[in-house]
Amino acid sequence: MKSSTLGKKKLFLFLLVACVFLPAMGQDTISGQKAIVPKEWVMLPKEAYVGDRVEVRMTIAPGVELLPQDLDYISKDFLAEEVWGSRDLAFRQKLRGKQDGASVTLHRAAIQRVEAGYSVSLVLTPWIPGDIELGYFHLSSFPEIMAYVGEKLSHPLLVQLPELDIPFLVDKMGASQIRPVVPPVLVPGSIYVVYGLGIFALLLLIALIVALARFQQVRLSLKQLAARIRLFRNYKSALRQLRKLEGESLSGKELAERLEAIARAYLEGRFARNFKSAATAEIPLLFDSIFVGMLSDRQLEVVEGICVLLRRCDYLRYAPETRLEEGEQESLVESLVEYIDFMEGKQGVSQDFPGEK
Repeated sequence: MKSSTLGKKKLFLFLLVACVFLPAMGQDTISGQKAIVPKEWVMLPKEAYVGDRVEVRMTIAPGVELLPQDLDYISKDFLAEEVWGSRDLAFRQKLRGKQDGASVTLHRAAIQRVEAGYSVSLVLTPWIPGDIELGYFHLSSFPEIMAYVGEKLSHPLLVQLPELDIPFLVDKMGASQIRPVVPPVLVPGSIYVVYGLGIFALLLLIALIVALARFQQVRLSLKQLAARIRLFRNYKSALRQLRKLEGESLSGKELAERLEAIARAYLEGRFARNFKSAATAEIPLLFDSIFVGMLSDRQLEVVEGICVLLRRCDYLRYAPETRLEEGEQESLVESLVEYIDFMEGKQGVSQDFPGEK
């Protein structure tokens, strides 16, 4: 009976010792492993602050070939949710990303073959100032290394990372308290530039308002200007063609065709009516629709003269064996020039026809 009781006490003590010391032994697994200590290391840039992206570059001599002979460089990008360090829970560093309160975020790791062994590069972003213990980096994070030497090793390939010293920004700036609000500094004389720009902006705004208020007037003025330019070109074109006829020797039919074409083209451009295709007998009706009986005696005389000239041209074109009388070519040309000049107000005081477009 006593022997049974003694056995139970020994078993209880054994379980108690196991529960107390075994977890502690498991947490010290890293120190029990063969970690590779870098020969030399450097942080680039040498001075970095919280939120800066830095590169920790180390040279290691692992004692084994990590890469095949035909492979000199490998790299890997790490996502925020990937675990830093070993895949073993005892080695895991909970540095997943800034959102989890991590002290460091790992972005990229690379290994390159060099003369002294291998160069390991880690691109990091520190999120806390002061001394940051990075712990260990597990080289098996690279699939290429695991595929080449993974089965040959009895222990994980760990690289002992250096301790980073991230300075406090307040130490560099020498500030110990929040500075008071400081008004903006004005360059001497710049206040006049500000006043000038303000006055210019005000004048520009006034001009814009006036332009918008008179938009219809401006639009009408531009439309009238465009119409005057068009009428002037129409007049000059007809006059140039008539002056050209004065120096040519033409038959009655040729003269009538060209003279009538010039007259009709001018009238259509001047009054915006279809004078080119209208029959000669319809010309007086077109003038009546334009002027609606509001013509002076002189203006009525000019209109009748144009109608007579067009009828004469038709007679010369279609009547058999019709010839020009002596001096008739010059007379017809000068008559049309006179009619056109009168319509354009070129004879004395302007006598523009009513109803012009």
